[in-house]
Amino acid sequence: MTGSKKTITNKIPLGKSERITVVIANIVLTIFGLIAIFPCLHVVSKAFSLGTRVTAGQVLFWPNGFQLETVNYILTKTSFFTALKNSLIVFALGTFISMITTITTAYPLSKPAFKGRKVISLLYVISMVFFGGIIPAYMVIRTIGIYNTYWACIMPFAIVQFNMFIVKNYFEGLPESIEESAKIDGAGDIRTLVSIVCPMSKPVLATISLLYAITYWNNYFHVMMYTNSTEMRTVQLYLYDIINNGQSFAENLYSGMYSGGVSISPNVTTDGMVAAAVTMSLIPIIALYPFVQRFMIQGITIGSVKG
Repeated sequence: MTGSKKTITNKIPLGKSERITVVIANIVLTIFGLIAIFPCLHVVSKAFSLGTRVTAGQVLFWPNGFQLETVNYILTKTSFFTALKNSLIVFALGTFISMITTITTAYPLSKPAFKGRKVISLLYVISMVFFGGIIPAYMVIRTIGIYNTYWACIMPFAIVQFNMFIVKNYFEGLPESIEESAKIDGAGDIRTLVSIVCPMSKPVLATISLLYAITYWNNYFHVMMYTNSTEMRTVQLYLYDIINNGQSFAENLYSGMYSGGVSISPNVTTDGMVAAAVTMSLIPIIALYPFVQRFMIQGITIGSVKG
């Protein structure tokens, strides 16, 4: 019997109560989405609006009197690029190191045949629940000689126990037959991990990479505590300095001068400068997110179903 086969999909009609539920859910989610996006639009709008209108509070969710002088001031007259360079180094190097330590820790702990597996897992749980304190951590950083270096900003997050357990649980859910086939073909543990386990675990690894990347990018406290040089400031500490020292910036702007006689445009205000700095600092992490966001929900869901 020949002939073309047609696939007919019949959608089950929703009842009246279900339709009402869907409508209400869409309305609530839309409201939550607007609540999240409006503050961001407000900050971006202030970065590109005329200074007089920013000061007068005439900027809402769209630039009022478009101008680029505030952004140009941030990029050329402040240490933004130095802070951005430091953040990118900590962000890239830290994420790479954290992923290596997380994967190499989670893989052996996911194997029931690994001796001491339960004890080591328990130690990670204890270290996740109990923390020695800020002062002991500071003393360790000073003692091992990495104070005021990039390593001081990276080592506290070299492995996050929660992330490691998510990866471990995901590894435990992978078919053992595939790894056994690889071992029969002569692959060792490292080869199996690199060539088989990691490619099969792209969703959870992409998710954890994003979590680590956001942690390093947003890290402010450890940078402030473990560094004391302006040359080591990251973007978050740079933003803190601008916001915290807003009065001194306002005095410079009011006098129309900057660091010894360089004239400042009246379009550059303290609020606009803070908004421009925040806007510029968001670009790298926003650019990264589209590449991994499709793995986000799948990775967290699959990695957390086994205990």
